[in-house]
Amino acid sequence: MTADWAKAAVADHFVIQTARLLIRPFMPQDQQLYLDLYTSAEVMAFIGPPLDTEKAKNSFQIALRLNAKKPFKRLFLAICRDGHPIGLCAVNQWQSEAATAEVGLMLLPHWQGLGYGTEAKLAFSQRVHQVFTGVKIWTQTNPDNRAAVRSNIAAGYSADPAQYDRYWYTPD
Repeated sequence: MTADWAKAAVADHFVIQTARLLIRPFMPQDQQLYLDLYTSAEVMAFIGPPLDTEKAKNSFQIALRLNAKKPFKRLFLAICRDGHPIGLCAVNQWQSEAATAEVGLMLLPHWQGLGYGTEAKLAFSQRVHQVFTGVKIWTQTNPDNRAAVRSNIAAGYSADPAQYDRYWYTPD
């Protein structure tokens, strides 16, 4: 689409349809998904300590405000299966001067291990790469999270030999 981040960094550019999923910007009704993800010890096991409910609610409101900014600096998207939100993907860090973007993904436990994370990460990474011409996309993954490491590789990411927890998107 463009190399001009200020023009491309609009949440509406990130509505993505895959064979099984719809990925779309967060809406107010996604609050329960956010709470279920960020307050879950199981989901947060390789990310950080779970948030308490009030902190998660405040964080969700911040995420909605960040999505509304044009251009965005962070972006939060719901991953939906059959109209139901099952996870989120995000641009966590954008470095326009270095043309790098960190992306992340979380799924509710019931939806893990079914290929949805890989499908969403690949589609999302392809869109980021398409919208931001020339951007280098990376994800940070705890190497002990073997399922996430396998998913990264299946979605076209390669391990960074200098940083044990960083994976770079290497499109065909």
